[in-house]
Amino acid sequence: MRIIFVGTAAFGVPVLKKLISLEEEIVTVITQPDRPAGRGKKLQPSPIKEAAMNAGLSLYQPESINSGDSVKKIKELSPDLIVLIAYGQILSRNVLGIPVQGCLNIHPSLLPYYKGSAPVQWTIIRGEKETGISFLFMSEKIDSGDIILQKKVNILPGENYLELSNRLSIQSAEMLPDILDSLKKGNYKKYSQAEGEYFYARKICKDDCRIDWSKTGKDIFNLIRGIAYIPCAYTEFKGKRIKITKASLVTLENTNHIKQSQKPGDIIDVSKKGIQVLTGDDDSIVIKRLILPGSKEMDVSQFINGYKITVEDSFEY
Repeated sequence: MRIIFVGTAAFGVPVLKKLISLEEEIVTVITQPDRPAGRGKKLQPSPIKEAAMNAGLSLYQPESINSGDSVKKIKELSPDLIVLIAYGQILSRNVLGIPVQGCLNIHPSLLPYYKGSAPVQWTIIRGEKETGISFLFMSEKIDSGDIILQKKVNILPGENYLELSNRLSIQSAEMLPDILDSLKKGNYKKYSQAEGEYFYARKICKDDCRIDWSKTGKDIFNLIRGIAYIPCAYTEFKGKRIKITKASLVTLENTNHIKQSQKPGDIIDVSKKGIQVLTGDDDSIVIKRLILPGSKEMDVSQFINGYKITVEDSFEY
């Protein structure tokens, strides 16, 4: 089967590597152009490009996959199937109609729930207990094509975005051989997605990342782990923006020790275990690791010692 693999983010790397190990005929890999990144804003290849180059695969990096030149090139390659995962562009009707078998998308949620570009992050932020993987044939509407296989995946207690994303990408790769086999044999069924209300998992924006300490401890904890490292929850401390990369939730069964004058965002304990911060429901968040402006990630003890943190301090909200 002649396959074009389309992807950009690291989430798709295990799937590409699995495809390579199956010795399928990968006629080319399409990924986004190199983009500037880091402090020096130097052009950086996508994780998919790096994986493809390491495997000696043909590469194509159009600015738009839907341009006339791109459509012409894809047609010339005569693919039987396009496999797309975490690419970053919507495919037009002109592209979708090229492969004989169609365009297969791998989406990390139980569609129709959590359509959109950030399903893994939003499932954690919203406190879901399970998510999943959907293999579907693409249509012109985002994440709305017919499904051929889904798998439920439990979200582990305290699991953060990177951890869950890694598990889902690996399981997606493990599911791929059976999917390809069923496509070759033609013994698969397609299921239309159920209609009704669903949460659209839009891209995380800057305002989503700011911690509102007046919210419940559970909501804040889910936010911190839901966007851990990418792009990272933050709070303000004495005019500095502090990114929190790791924290724990502590339920305060006995709130008698909390002073009436204390408010959400106030630090109620400082120890080797971390900085304990009061939340809106009188629970608390214990900050364990963080990133200061212009610095690398550090253990909270370094922050405590460097800034002389005490229970008289507080975070803004």
